[in-house]
Amino acid sequence: MNKKGQSQVPQIGVFIGLFIVLLVGLILLQSSAQNVGDVVNTVSVVNDTFAAPANGASANLQGRAAASFVAINASGGEIIAAGNYTVNDNQVVNGVVQVTLTVDDTQYQSINWNVSYVYEPETFIGSSGGRALANLIILMFAIALVVLSILPVVREKFGV
Repeated sequence: MNKKGQSQVPQIGVFIGLFIVLLVGLILLQSSAQNVGDVVNTVSVVNDTFAAPANGASANLQGRAAASFVAINASGGEIIAAGNYTVNDNQVVNGVVQVTLTVDDTQYQSINWNVSYVYEPETFIGSSGGRALANLIILMFAIALVVLSILPVVREKFGV
């Protein structure tokens, strides 16, 4: 027993405060990590049925920039060559940046296509440095929560 009348049991208020801070921190970490995943990852579309517009007309695809675009005639099953359509990235349509597809051949107009491509969502961070920094923010936040959870034990053990 301590001669000064102090209890040897650590203060309960420290643990309650630590519990609340860690609980709120973990909730914020989880929701932040989900949002970072949305802004740093591309999305794959596989065999999506797409109604091709008339020759010379444009239609909108998902996302703001598309890569590795492949179009297949849904009724015939043959691959539609890239010379029969034009894919334009970062086109502003009704105030939103989108990918547009323009049909350049009457043979493939107004029919269903099966399209596969990878696209950047509207919220995608364009610069690679920005994407890396967004991931590092989540990592540093997780490390801060770990340090915060260990700090009371270190203070008690070493008297810091």
